[in-house]
Formats: sequence, C-alpha cells, structure tokens
Amino acid sequence: MFDAEIAATLLNRWAAQAPTEECHPYLGLLREGNLHFIHEVDCVGTRGIRDTGACCTESLFFGDGSRALRVGAPDSETGWTRWSALQPLQ
Repeated sequence: MFDAEIAATLLNRWAAQAPTEECHPYLGLLREGNLHFIHEVDCVGTRGIRDTGACCTESLFFGDGSRALRVGAPDSETGWTRWSALQPLQ
C-alpha cells in the first residue's frame, strides 16, 4: 500500500474542509502518523480570462512517489471532491 492510499482513506474520513486557513488542521493527522509529504493548493482556470468557474486543486506528494489529490469548486455542494490516491509511475 502506498502512502497516498493511506492518506486518502484517512482524509476522506475527516470532515470536509476547504483550505481557507494557513494552517490546515487535517494535515496534522498525517504528520502524527509520520507520513512525510509536500502540500500544494493551486487554482485552475483559463489563462488571461477572468474565470468565475475556476476551481482549485489540493495535492499531497509523498516520498514514495505516490500522490493524493482532490478538486474543489466554489459553487459545489461540499466544496471538494473526495481524496483520490495516485500510484507512482513505474
């Protein structure tokens, strides 16, 4: 099992939270489990055009090469999809 699979399982059980704070409390859960990762949040939209439908992506990159990802949109019901685990490339 890859680190991203463990993280996605744990985070999907955690209450859905949008990354609106500088300190993401749900990431502390992963740090307590000694999972080492890099956290990134980016916006996705059309370059050069003010895009009111832009969405955000939140990614976790783990030392074993696996990744966890979720996508958010301002007008969605919960604000975010469930976390998905991506295995490293072989």
